[in-house]
Amino acid sequence: MAVSSTARTPRTLLLALDAVPYRVAREAVARGAFADFHRPTAMVAPFPSLTHPSFSTLFEPFGIEPSWGYEIRYFDVAANRLVGGSPVTYRDQVPPWSTLFDAPRRGVVAKISNYVSASMAAMAELDEIAETVLTSEREVVVAYLGATDGFMHLYEDASLADFLVQLDARLQDLRIRHSRIRRRPLQIVLFSDHGCGRERVHYTGSLRPVLREAGLRPVEQLAGPLDVVVHTFGIVNYTALFLKDPTLACVAASAMTPLPAVDLAAYASGARTVEVLSRQGRAQVRWRSAADGTRYSYVDGGGDVLRLAGATSRLAVHDLFDEDGYAHEDDWLHASAFGPYPDPLRRLADALTGDRVRSRATVLVSLGPGWSWGWRSAFAGGLVRGGRLKGTHGGLDRESSLGLLLVDATLEEPQRVVRAADALVPFAPAVLEEHGRGAHGDTHGDRHRVRRLGPPSLGGVRGSVRDRAARAAAAEDGPV
Repeated sequence: MAVSSTARTPRTLLLALDAVPYRVAREAVARGAFADFHRPTAMVAPFPSLTHPSFSTLFEPFGIEPSWGYEIRYFDVAANRLVGGSPVTYRDQVPPWSTLFDAPRRGVVAKISNYVSASMAAMAELDEIAETVLTSEREVVVAYLGATDGFMHLYEDASLADFLVQLDARLQDLRIRHSRIRRRPLQIVLFSDHGCGRERVHYTGSLRPVLREAGLRPVEQLAGPLDVVVHTFGIVNYTALFLKDPTLACVAASAMTPLPAVDLAAYASGARTVEVLSRQGRAQVRWRSAADGTRYSYVDGGGDVLRLAGATSRLAVHDLFDEDGYAHEDDWLHASAFGPYPDPLRRLADALTGDRVRSRATVLVSLGPGWSWGWRSAFAGGLVRGGRLKGTHGGLDRESSLGLLLVDATLEEPQRVVRAADALVPFAPAVLEEHGRGAHGDTHGDRHRVRRLGPPSLGGVRGSVRDRAARAAAAEDGPV
């Protein structure tokens, strides 16, 4: 009897892992895990490297709306007030990107369990995900394993690597069960929303005094011309400043940079210009449109604030700058991906002038690895556990920024490095078909079908002669 074409066609599991860094995925592979996958790809998260902007960007090809803010509790620019994050209403606060997940749907108690016993929470989530995969009628199941964030914030890299080895075994078992029950192959793609640091967390203390010293007035709602809202929620190494008068962005950024915890502060000074300040100096990011994409220029005003001297040199050696000093965004990506700040030009430009976060800050601040400004109760909780709170993310730094993409070996192998915006593009047609015209029934999905589905390969990186030269230049920056 002939086997139907449907029986031969694989179903797909897209499994998101919270805060799993590229470096830990490589460690798990070195232990023998994920033999049925291509080698890990470094996925560069947007800035800030946080769950909400990251999933909003990863799922943009699926028609998902922009994130409301940077985190579940955020400053709503239109409403001019802080909203969200209440434990009472947490389960009802469903961000746009969360609507895409088929499993699991968990509330605040389940989230807290990620940090009480990450291993038990992860196994419970995996049980629910497996049940959904085996019973769902969807061709593409999108699932989220949030407990991995607990491993990163509480334990060493080795603990998460141990879990990833166990995860691989669970996924192998799921493939076997799926083949037996559904009589079809199951192809799996793993991806994380961002990376995570590995240093013990240090709390910055309040940032408001330095803003007051600069003549600004920290407030909860913007009213007067000197008003600034400074708010961050969570154990993260970034902060966002919202100013009533955006012409004072330089004042606010300059007030931040002398602090030991601050790596850099950035703000948009024009439609296509971002200013970057640090203790070492300052720089400008400039960009302009071209026929084949966007081209960026790094104007170092002294101190090499974005630490791009090596990347700039490699691009120059390969003759990838035009006569005005601009290079293509993909060339910058490959040349800087494994440097101190991966792909900083595109990420800063998108963060301060893009549209993937509705309530966009006036100034974004990247703290150093291990520094945290935000949810003090979470920091205190770490002290209760014996001061074992480790790892922050949110910043522009490499550890926070490099997540992972692990693609089933039966699929095309992705590029060595890929932006979050391009990582899941190949799966957009199937997801859009199942979820309709965008995840919310609007026309955004159709618009994105035209704009994003052009690249034929995983990662969506161009394949010209110049691209091959860019990859050769990037090869001098090895994986971390």
